[in-house]
Amino acid sequence: MRGRLTVLALLAALDAPVAALQVIDVADGHTVTIQIAAHALTRIGMAGERRIDRVWGLDDRMTVEPDTDGGEVFVRPLAGGGLRPFSFFVRDDAGATYTVIATPVDMPADAVLLRARPGESTASLDAHPRILRLKAALRAAAMDETLPGAHRVTVGRTVPLWVEAHLVLEHRIEGDDVIDVYRLENVSDAEMRLDERELRALGPDIVAIAIDQHVLAPGAATRVLIARAR
Repeated sequence: MRGRLTVLALLAALDAPVAALQVIDVADGHTVTIQIAAHALTRIGMAGERRIDRVWGLDDRMTVEPDTDGGEVFVRPLAGGGLRPFSFFVRDDAGATYTVIATPVDMPADAVLLRARPGESTASLDAHPRILRLKAALRAAAMDETLPGAHRVTVGRTVPLWVEAHLVLEHRIEGDDVIDVYRLENVSDAEMRLDERELRALGPDIVAIAIDQHVLAPGAATRVLIARAR
């Protein structure tokens, strides 16, 4: 299994010391998920020759310290924000813009590298109302919210997957789109690396998958969001 910290649309038509390093593939217009230190600085930069040009959004949730010489930024959640995810925007010096959903985690200072994949802009697809609606529903679910008109249904059902994993469908968000929210736990004694493509076996009606954390230590768990066609 290969791990990536990214939100992956599966429809063809849709779409400080450092304790660890997250390398995240990004493309213009895409949404990705990262983890940031809840009580320390997290360094965010670009892999290769690109540099971060601007970071903005939700100033009431974090502080941003730019490093103009290095083309990087250092972010820190504001005190009192808890561990609730929030989103912001990053633009690089090539003009590509990425939506980042950040989950504060009780961990040491960390570093995130955004690795741009050229030629994969989704600007034309993003104009499609269905894609806009689907992205909004996934963002809301990732932040433990629901869109107007949607409602949450508690399920609590164990779903067979792999012998190394314990998967529970915790609840379903029903609205214009259906989002299943799972908890996946690594019940093996080895590190587990997750890939969105491996979860397509959970149904032929899947249109998008998002994984909060792609590398799980033994006993660790992550949330998995699956959007399904109605």
